[in-house]
Amino acid sequence: MHIIFSFFIALLALAILHHLWNKIPKLPRARDDWGAVASDDPRVAVAAMMYAIATADSGLNNFKEQQILLLLQQKLDIDEKTARLCLTGGRRIARRLDGDLNSRLHQMLPTIAQKCSPEEKKDVVEMLQAVGGGSADRIGPVRDGIGRVAASLLDR
Repeated sequence: MHIIFSFFIALLALAILHHLWNKIPKLPRARDDWGAVASDDPRVAVAAMMYAIATADSGLNNFKEQQILLLLQQKLDIDEKTARLCLTGGRRIARRLDGDLNSRLHQMLPTIAQKCSPEEKKDVVEMLQAVGGGSADRIGPVRDGIGRVAASLLDR
């Protein structure tokens, strides 16, 4: 009896984990969308990278959140609702990543490197520098992380 009960508890736990894992929003896509059509959305990856940079020193404040949303809307040519979905998904992904800022940023690189054009990759670096602000100019983890991302993306 205990084995059957344990089996059902394990199934319930797996169902809950599956539900929580798949809470990252699925964004609408068009064929000529930024980053090309694919299952891993580069828009969410960019939002995750910007979130990681914005929260490198402290939590995300309203100014940084609005800046990220505005950059997503302008550079990716998406509406505010889609930008919020990107940031929500990016926030969830960024919170799951382990390591220092540089390693967290590099975990998002494959999606962008494979699915974005050279011009889009340049936009990504510009967005990261804008979110980094003064920290992107000073010696430290933000400048180092953005520099390594730029070298990886723009070198390919």
